[in-house]
Amino acid sequence: MSKSIAQLYKIARKHLKLSQKKIAKDLDVSDVLISQIETGKTQSPNHEYTKYLVENGINYFYLAGLSNEIEGQLIEMVSKSKYEVLQADYEKLKLEKEALENQVSFMVFRSELEELTDKLKHYESIFKMMKN
Repeated sequence: MSKSIAQLYKIARKHLKLSQKKIAKDLDVSDVLISQIETGKTQSPNHEYTKYLVENGINYFYLAGLSNEIEGQLIEMVSKSKYEVLQADYEKLKLEKEALENQVSFMVFRSELEELTDKLKHYESIFKMMKN
C-alpha cells in the first residue's frame, strides 16, 4: 500500500529530526498549518514547506510519491530529460483527472479524484520550484 502525500511529509520531517513547531517557526506559519499538511486536511500543498524540506536534503520526488529515496539533491539538479518525463506524466494525470471529473457514474470513488488532484498539485509545485 502506498503512502499518502501527507504521510510522506510527516516521514520527511521526522527524518530530519524536526518538530512541527520548529518548522512552523522557521516558515513563520502556525504549527496547526504544518499539522494540517501532515494529516492531509489542507486543500493544496504548501510551496514553502515543500521548499524547506527540499532545501534541507529531502528528495522532492519522494515528497511527490515518485521515489522511495528520501534523501536527494536540490530540484535544480533535475535533468532536461527527467523534466520532460515529469511534464508528460503531469499531462497524463491532468487528462485522467478530467476524465474522472466528467464521468457521470457514481462508481468513481472520491478518494481517487482527490489523490489525482494532490499529485497534480505536487507536479505544479515541482514546475514552480524549477522556475524559481
